[in-house]
Amino acid sequence: MAGVTLVKVCGITRADDARLAAQLGAWALGFVLAESPRRVDPPHAAQLIAAARTPHAVVVVTTEPAGWIAGALAESGADVVQLSAGADGPTVTQVREAAAGLERRPLVIAAAGTPDAHLADYVLLDARTGEAYGGTGRTLDWEALAADPAAPAGNVVLAGGLRPDNVGAAIAALHPTAVDVSSGVESKPGVKDHRQVRDFFTAVVQADGGAAVRRTAG
Repeated sequence: MAGVTLVKVCGITRADDARLAAQLGAWALGFVLAESPRRVDPPHAAQLIAAARTPHAVVVVTTEPAGWIAGALAESGADVVQLSAGADGPTVTQVREAAAGLERRPLVIAAAGTPDAHLADYVLLDARTGEAYGGTGRTLDWEALAADPAAPAGNVVLAGGLRPDNVGAAIAALHPTAVDVSSGVESKPGVKDHRQVRDFFTAVVQADGGAAVRRTAG
């Protein structure tokens, strides 16, 4: 069933890129705190979050301990955590327990391989390569996922090699709640190409039949 697809722009390292994505109607911006060419630390993430004023700010982590993640959420001011490491990282339960003392309960996006991913608010489908947990530029087999009865359904965040020229096909195949773009709109890691960012949002709108990109879920 077709709907209105949310857009998350990940790997943000610059204020201009954050502001543009927010102006275009991004549902969420992602700030990578794990080892990555797009890595920012929690204080830098806080500055970027303040500059963007987007509905949701996501800290992206991999194998960091749950207590560290809770501290990073507090320091950055983010309201969402993305657990990208699957079975290699902390569980949804561990992170929620560690974050119980925060002023607001963070939303959780968990990679499909996370043992208790079913407890997350959103399930992430992304392409992995060796030790890289995301940002690889590789696409998933969307048609195979669509035909797989065991594949996650409902509140899916789809990542993995999405670009302006292929996001429409991904949406048509899987109808995810959100699409997550990073390397597909960059001139180099961490530097977004503003024309490609605009083209990505246009492609999502076209895939949704011309409906405006939705900024909030539910």
